[in-house]
Amino acid sequence: MFTKTYEIIQHYFGWCPNAPVLRTASTVLSTPPVTINPLEPDGGAGGSGRIRRGVQFAAGGIQTLVRNKQLLWFPLLTGLVMLFMIAAFFSLMVYGTYPYPAIAYPLWLALVFSIEAITVFCLYFLLAGLILSVSAGSSDGMVSFRKGLSDARSHVRSIASWSVGLAFLGTALLAAIELRYADSLFIAISSIIGQFPFYFVLRPEVLGPGPIPSVVNPLSAATFTIAAMIINVVFFILTLFVVPVLVLENKGLSGAVAESFSLAKKVWGEIVGCLLVFGLIVIGISLSSLIFRVAYGVISFDDQFFWYQGGWIASAALYILVWCTVTVICSTAVGVSLFGLYSYAKSGRIPEGFGNNCGEEGI
Repeated sequence: MFTKTYEIIQHYFGWCPNAPVLRTASTVLSTPPVTINPLEPDGGAGGSGRIRRGVQFAAGGIQTLVRNKQLLWFPLLTGLVMLFMIAAFFSLMVYGTYPYPAIAYPLWLALVFSIEAITVFCLYFLLAGLILSVSAGSSDGMVSFRKGLSDARSHVRSIASWSVGLAFLGTALLAAIELRYADSLFIAISSIIGQFPFYFVLRPEVLGPGPIPSVVNPLSAATFTIAAMIINVVFFILTLFVVPVLVLENKGLSGAVAESFSLAKKVWGEIVGCLLVFGLIVIGISLSSLIFRVAYGVISFDDQFFWYQGGWIASAALYILVWCTVTVICSTAVGVSLFGLYSYAKSGRIPEGFGNNCGEEGI
């Protein structure tokens, strides 16, 4: 599927697939020698074709992931981390309210912070390992999953410090949302996840706790978890290059944050184009849930499996599994593309494996 997506993007933007760079480009996204050196004036980054270059970086990240099967360990581990976050927040929100004993608010905040800190640290540690794996790829085009994670261990302290700071900010925002905007947020998100196919997973008789089933707690838990995910994604985008700078340049945290903003200013158009590709992929797979609406009107009420034996629940669970799988794979491709964006922002040159410059007219 990702290979077809790459070909569609390549055709739409009029790339030159027969250009010499693409014929000889290795899957290894090796950083040019100047990449880790101090910034050159403007680094050559920017100019025309920002969005198109951003699409190139996204397509290069997808292509690299397809050709290096070892990298598929990263979406697997990312999925496990997200599963922990969902289960932890869900349990906190469901079993911390009626009919179970209510959790004191200070303890609730401490638990939210702990879940956030663990989740963010694990995700950024995996991102660091992914970037180091790609940057240290061998000459034959292969990358090492184990080497990337092993090298990331030397940056645990800086990654942990950054994760704690983001977790503190995330907890503060979640607390503010919970206190002041819980009702409006609940209505907005529950109106989405209460539709097909999610209804069949969150319906009262499946997940409602207590002697009297209630859909309020499961929907509230799902809403809170989604809000936490959105906050983490926003923080990641706003501080896009902090982790690459930390692990590739060994800078301090304050220096990494400052340089992250500096690099982002130089390649903001490429960032938009890259994120647009992955956003469209996720939106596309999300819109496929509309198939459930069509199926609901087509399937006969006499169908025993769908209406009386859990067929709708099984179908919805399968769809959610596919959606989550595509999302975590995209997140890994984002990490690979992030290395390309970082290298381009530093050197002004598109690294091997991310296309070429045929077609100079930008968007």
